[in-house]
Amino acid sequence: MNSREYRQWRQRRRAASLGVNRKRKHPDSEAERLIEFASIWAPFGGATEEEIFVHFGMTMRRFIERLRQVISESNCVQDEIRILESVYPHPTESARNWV
Repeated sequence: MNSREYRQWRQRRRAASLGVNRKRKHPDSEAERLIEFASIWAPFGGATEEEIFVHFGMTMRRFIERLRQVISESNCVQDEIRILESVYPHPTESARNWV
């Protein structure tokens, strides 16, 4: 094995160990950030409107709409989807529940 072959082998091995070749769970990095943020806050009843605004610069309503959109496009497991949908109900659904 010459130095070029060794370097390529080492890069492939490093990439495999870092998970570079793993199948992505979410379609893009923004979707990944949204779902990860929502999942972190889910055990606490969801993120506050202030936290959402500070991290994403959007209202709670827009955050929930965007979250539901990226969830439908992602490869999340059903349990994760169910939890996120229960913690972050669609704004029209939550308005109906309050009436």
